[in-house]
Amino acid sequence: MDLIYLFKSLLRRKWIIIICTISAVILAFLLTLNQPQLYRSVAQIATGFTTSGEQVKLRDEGFNIYEIDVKFNNVVEAMRSPKVLGLLSYHLMIHDLENPAKPFRTLNSDQKAKEAALKIDRAKVVDILKGKYAKEKLLSSFDPEERKIIELIKIYKYDLENLRKFLWVSRVQRTDFIDIEFNSSNPELSADVVNQVAAEFIRTNESSRTQNTIKSIDALDVLVRQQREELDSALMRLRSRGTIDVSLESTNKLEQISNYENRIADERSILNTARLSLQEINLKIAEMDRSNSSSISAPSSINSEVSTAKALMNRAYSDYLNSGSRDAELKAKYERLKDEYNKKLSQLTSTTPSASVGPTVTKADLLQKRSDLSIQISTAESNIEDYRNKIGSLNSSIGAVASRGANNIALQKEVDLAQAEYENVKSRYDAAANSKIAPSDNFRQILFGQPAVEPEPSKRLIILGLAGMSMFVFCCIALIFLEYIDVSIKTPSQFTKSVDLKMVGVVNKVNMKKTSITNIFANPDSKEPDEVIFREHLRKLRYELESSNQKVFLFTSARPGEGKTTIIKALANSLSLSKKKVLLIDTNFSHNSLTQIFDAAPTLEKFHVQWKDGHIVNSDKLISASGVDYVDIIGCESGHYTPTEVINRNNILHHLGALKNEYDYIFLEGAALNGRSDSMELLQYVDSVISVVSARSSIRQTDKESIAFLQGLNGKYTGAVLNYVELENIDL
Repeated sequence: MDLIYLFKSLLRRKWIIIICTISAVILAFLLTLNQPQLYRSVAQIATGFTTSGEQVKLRDEGFNIYEIDVKFNNVVEAMRSPKVLGLLSYHLMIHDLENPAKPFRTLNSDQKAKEAALKIDRAKVVDILKGKYAKEKLLSSFDPEERKIIELIKIYKYDLENLRKFLWVSRVQRTDFIDIEFNSSNPELSADVVNQVAAEFIRTNESSRTQNTIKSIDALDVLVRQQREELDSALMRLRSRGTIDVSLESTNKLEQISNYENRIADERSILNTARLSLQEINLKIAEMDRSNSSSISAPSSINSEVSTAKALMNRAYSDYLNSGSRDAELKAKYERLKDEYNKKLSQLTSTTPSASVGPTVTKADLLQKRSDLSIQISTAESNIEDYRNKIGSLNSSIGAVASRGANNIALQKEVDLAQAEYENVKSRYDAAANSKIAPSDNFRQILFGQPAVEPEPSKRLIILGLAGMSMFVFCCIALIFLEYIDVSIKTPSQFTKSVDLKMVGVVNKVNMKKTSITNIFANPDSKEPDEVIFREHLRKLRYELESSNQKVFLFTSARPGEGKTTIIKALANSLSLSKKKVLLIDTNFSHNSLTQIFDAAPTLEKFHVQWKDGHIVNSDKLISASGVDYVDIIGCESGHYTPTEVINRNNILHHLGALKNEYDYIFLEGAALNGRSDSMELLQYVDSVISVVSARSSIRQTDKESIAFLQGLNGKYTGAVLNYVELENIDL
């Protein structure tokens, strides 16, 4: 939509905008005429949310802007809460009832009558209010006496709604302070209200905090005792299972297993050596037996003692190993038996020529050696079996240690969890106890309200200006919105954008109630702007028809009421001024307005053409005078039928060629294309088609179908005439 069109649309309705704006200013003036003078007082409190002592900690790492905003909003709502304002109203009522000579509010006659109708005792009301104020309790509407007091408070306008109406509580931006403002007609009342709101808030907050702290301490004390008992129980279960480090114990047992495995390897080495030596000695004894050589003799007693000493020594060594190689007494015993064995062995050596097996060794020596090797083999086998049993025992004990270790770990986790829960509850308990002694909040009033010396400015001029400006803007927006939702064509430029048809003329709107088309063309000296422009537009349309070199024109439209009859009548009057003969044929059977306007005889359907010498002899019975010079008309009946249903071969429409010689132009009016096919059936009788479109119409789907039909006429379509255009929209 063009901005110029919107601007001119607002100019056309300028008086509506002006009247509405002036009305809004007058209404605002009347509403503020009896506005009372108000006195403002301000008090201020510091919250302590963002400060620690006197040092601001806005840049502290734990500072949270959102959390701080929530805290300030909570304080603001608490100051405007029913409890704080209720206690404030009790305080104000007590003041006015106890000081009738100088109350904050003075009742008028109507208010005094309402107070008298309550029939209450002022002294009793004061006692009840003082009791409620001291106990920080609110009046109950279920109690008849207290309900009367509530009504009395409303009469004095100390109720919740009236106090909130003039009370403002807000945070001073980016500070730790909260402003409390109150406006009233009494400066002392304003000062008392802001100071009392701060005092009541601090008092109720302290009382609520104390009660909550005491409840928290009692609840946390019970939790501390419960968590302590659970921690002690877990510690007791852990102690009952022992506190040995199972990982160290497992490591020690693994070291013992490794030691025993090394000893088994040593014993196997000794066992293999002894077995090989035994086989060798057995072979030599067998050889001695075969050679009957018994030259060797050895003292059997010494051999026996050597064997016994060696057995004792081996047994002591086994006992020492079984003790874990840690028993000093067993080690000393082993060393002593080892020395005795060596001495016996030395004695045996001194009685024999050689200690090694050789050619000079006797059979007795070989037998003794075999005996020693047998003992050594049995001892090694016994030691190996013993070591294996100890390794099995240690392996089984390692599994038990691992199981006990897992249980100990689970118990330790229980202890750690109980310890953490106990410390958490204990810290909360300590914090609650510290909060009772030194509260975290630090509300204090730093600015006390004072009675104002002068009243606040009434700001009536600002109110009147805002009222007028608001109404002006509202009217402009409303009118623009109405123009926006209005989808009618309105201007020639919009017709060009929305309708893909050639436009041959524009006709402005004329008030036909003041004048007629005949008068417009009969009085060319008329100075009315719309009539002058109307005549000029018809002249331009007349020129288009004359330039087309066509004589028979069909005027039609997409829908009824577009102004076909008006255009035909005006065009006929314009052509008559240039001495052009025009014949009007009313073929709009659904609405024969041309026939009715010119009071013509309805002869079109019934007339039969009769020829004589190439001329129509009875045309005077067909054509009626229109009352306009050089303009005649053929009327029709009104009915629900189409041209092909009533027009026969002898109808005048089949012989319009004969009338072309008598008339310069022949105009036919057809029915609307959207609802009827009359205009389509009349195409065969005409030279060209002109469509009429009203600027008050909008383009619908049925209109688009009719437009598509007109576009398909090709050379037989002259163009469209935009009718009923507002004079201001002609050039847009």
